[in-house]
Amino acid sequence: MKERHHCQLLEIALATVVDAVIGTDAHDHITFFNPAAESMTGWRSSEALGKPLTQVFFLIDQENDKVIDSPLDRVKHLDAATTGMTHAAVVNRRGLQVEIEYTAVAMRDPHGRFAGAVIVSRARRQTAEIALQTTNESLLANAEALFEEKERAQVTLNSIGDAVISTNFSGRVNYLNIVAEKMTGWVQLDAAGSAVDEIFRLVDTTTHETIPCPTAQAIIENRRISLKTGCVLTRRDGEEIAVEVSAAPIHDRNGGVIGAVMVAHDVTAARELSMKLARLALHDSLTDLPNRALFNDRLSEATTNAQLNGGYAALLYVDLDRFKHINDTLGHAIGDKLLQTVARRLLGCVRSSDTVSRQGGDEFVVLLADIVHVKDAVQCAEKLLSALEAPYRIGEHDLRVSASIGVAIFPDDARECDALVRCADSAMYQAKYHGRNNYKLFNPAAELDLLD
Repeated sequence: MKERHHCQLLEIALATVVDAVIGTDAHDHITFFNPAAESMTGWRSSEALGKPLTQVFFLIDQENDKVIDSPLDRVKHLDAATTGMTHAAVVNRRGLQVEIEYTAVAMRDPHGRFAGAVIVSRARRQTAEIALQTTNESLLANAEALFEEKERAQVTLNSIGDAVISTNFSGRVNYLNIVAEKMTGWVQLDAAGSAVDEIFRLVDTTTHETIPCPTAQAIIENRRISLKTGCVLTRRDGEEIAVEVSAAPIHDRNGGVIGAVMVAHDVTAARELSMKLARLALHDSLTDLPNRALFNDRLSEATTNAQLNGGYAALLYVDLDRFKHINDTLGHAIGDKLLQTVARRLLGCVRSSDTVSRQGGDEFVVLLADIVHVKDAVQCAEKLLSALEAPYRIGEHDLRVSASIGVAIFPDDARECDALVRCADSAMYQAKYHGRNNYKLFNPAAELDLLD
């Protein structure tokens, strides 16, 4: 009973010591293998028991770069009970070399014959410390390099002027840079895990229909997708921003698609500038009325429709009386404000389907599209004269101006646009000739009188 107790104590002790302990029989087959030996060699005890020692405990003499045939060669002889502390390297099951120091003690039967041995080994302290230090330094260097790379990427993404949003394979948001937060109105904490279409809501500017974010298409088709024009982002607060968007798939190290990154550029200012430039190309810079180019297009359209429908179109040529005197005496600033006020009054006298255009200086034309009777043009001319002769308050000045208006009717007076304009212009000079502040319908005979 006492011996059994001692055996249990020995087994517990050998199972908890840090040294690797291996026991063999007289034929060098393993009979005992403690947990530390398992950790050192990579062999489990159940696998090692019964195997030849050199198969499991494979040693190399590092100084001579030779394989040690057996660590028990010396202790098998009667003159060597122990090998003493020996340095070597054990090759573990994964093929890695571990520097150790070991000793082997022989066991003999009552007749002094070799009956087996016990081998005790441990990783060399210096080697272990160096390895641990090297490992720690390597881990620290990798961690610092990873932190620097992450910090560099973070600073870069937050320094660019575009919004960057990334998603996982399922289309759930996992990153927004600072610009994306400002653009969408969502912060990273609130947006994380949400469907990207909830955070980045796109609408077609023409149809006002929802546009799916291109991230899903980029993931499915594994290619870059671009939405260049016609996109409006609806922010979290409902404000709309014109954007250009592109998305590209994100791959893992094996080339598999694991998500997508979307880049959005705010083009609101650029689009507004483009629209402004386009408007300036077709509108008068002072009064914002259609210029000659836009007026000519609308005149051509109106005469074509009148011809197809069997109706009429009228052209009223308006010239302010004595405007030059006001411009010369009070200055161009007063003259410009007067012209702007005149433009507003002219617009207030016509339908939305009609066109008021400034031809230059103090000359305007009014196009009445799709009128039924000539008298409609006459009534409009009278309305214009009445509106224009009302007093003007420009700065500190009370001004009064009148106008002379010439009226030409399509197709009665002319069937070509240029000819119709000349007819209206001729009628306007007839109005000036007959005292100003009135209108005249085009009359070919009166035109001849003017020439005389």
